[in-house]
Amino acid sequence: MHEKVDILKGIEDTTAKVNKVFGEKGRDVFSRYPLTFALLIVFGATLVTQGIKDLLLSIPFLKNSPFTMLGLGLLILIITGTLYKKLKK
Repeated sequence: MHEKVDILKGIEDTTAKVNKVFGEKGRDVFSRYPLTFALLIVFGATLVTQGIKDLLLSIPFLKNSPFTMLGLGLLILIITGTLYKKLKK
């Protein structure tokens, strides 16, 4: 017999197990060096946002049309918000 395998459920379960293991072992490190980890998190988040910004600005159409970029961003947020509300039910 073939059982249906829910891939997303398997990934979530595996992620939860990994988080539990690292949460138990990593708690001491985070409590000993909170400023270091806070700075690393800020640095990483800044690199990601700057990278995305630079990628978007490398597209000539978007670079030359800031209102198009704004409209496209708002449209994406509206669509994902609507989708989230529908899937949440």
